[in-house]
Amino acid sequence: MRDKEATRKTILDVGKKMFIEKGYEHSFLRDIAKESGVTTGAIYGHYKDKDALFTDIVSPVIDGLKKTLSNMQDEYRSIDNEQLNRDPMKLNSYDPMIDYIFDHHDEFILLLKCAHETSMKGWFEDFIKTETTASQSYAEKWKEAGILKSDIDVRFIEIVSSSYFRSIFEAIEKGMEREETKRLVRLLSIYYTGGWKALAESSALAE
Repeated sequence: MRDKEATRKTILDVGKKMFIEKGYEHSFLRDIAKESGVTTGAIYGHYKDKDALFTDIVSPVIDGLKKTLSNMQDEYRSIDNEQLNRDPMKLNSYDPMIDYIFDHHDEFILLLKCAHETSMKGWFEDFIKTETTASQSYAEKWKEAGILKSDIDVRFIEIVSSSYFRSIFEAIEKGMEREETKRLVRLLSIYYTGGWKALAESSALAE
């Protein structure tokens, strides 16, 4: 008898391949079962429906992306006020994040192209909520260091975070290669950091 975990992995691999080639709407569990070498009944022993299979394919990479970003953000959180005042616009490299995305490229392509048809359709908004919380902690750190004079509206932070990451995922969806995307992200970071610097120096926050 085939090992249950090995069977599940085969189903996952075949499902991912079929979703990429045919799209979510035109992929069916009976075809995935046939390609996997199991019966349709057997596939239902692992997944109650197509949506559950799709979720099992993409959920781990979302969690992994959040963890990768959290590790990157920990480095920034460790900067003391003296260091921050000396270099408030210190740019963290986003290369680890881009490497993670490209190491799981198929799963992210599925999220970008198919998630809107599934229960995972809100994945990006959920991801931005996590990123907004991290950005709020950055803003609080700036305020504590005296760089920002006033609080920044959380809605503004959420919109800026969404714009930044949509740009990254748009580049990936359009077929940019790994090193091209890293260069784009470096340019985006310089662009957005300049905006934060101008905002910190502006009196508009106090209005």
